[in-house]
Amino acid sequence: MNDNGQNEDTSPFRSRADGQLHFEPGTEGDTFPVTAPEDATPLEEHEPEGTIPPSPLWAMKERAHGGIHIFGHPSRIRARAGEGDAAVYAIDDGTKHCMIGRRVGATTDGCVYSLVARIDLATWQALESHAVDGRSAFLSAHEVGLSGTVETNGVSNVFDVDWYENPADIPDAYLPPNPFITFAEDLPTADR
Repeated sequence: MNDNGQNEDTSPFRSRADGQLHFEPGTEGDTFPVTAPEDATPLEEHEPEGTIPPSPLWAMKERAHGGIHIFGHPSRIRARAGEGDAAVYAIDDGTKHCMIGRRVGATTDGCVYSLVARIDLATWQALESHAVDGRSAFLSAHEVGLSGTVETNGVSNVFDVDWYENPADIPDAYLPPNPFITFAEDLPTADR
């Protein structure tokens, strides 16, 4: 910590033992107060199917549009198409769309990265019936991004790593059926 109460990297934050960030002493007047949640809950709550691994599930939930359904909630989708490295998972996202996701890789410290995207319901049905493969589904999707997820002591953290405006921007190694990647270090997060 330097003389003005900041860490050597000039950040006014310091990590706590539970992974939350808090302000360095002496910086309270220059920063917006942030309080860590007292009862943070895991995002896998209310997922009795157990079909989708946590990383793509949490990332899809975080990116889904959802919305208010005047005439009731559409049919719940919690599904997988394909096996092994070709597996693509889906959750419902309104009456005409689904979120799809796949596990891309992880770092040795436990951060898991998933490619997620929004597709129309017809594309999901084609993927589920094997009329198209996972690679084709992602290349025809929109709102495609790479998300990182971390679970520590029952608390889930989801963050954006990258966004892909065009299908050609998606790294080939992230598309199915490419194998799961072990990243040597954390990937940089996306700037919003």
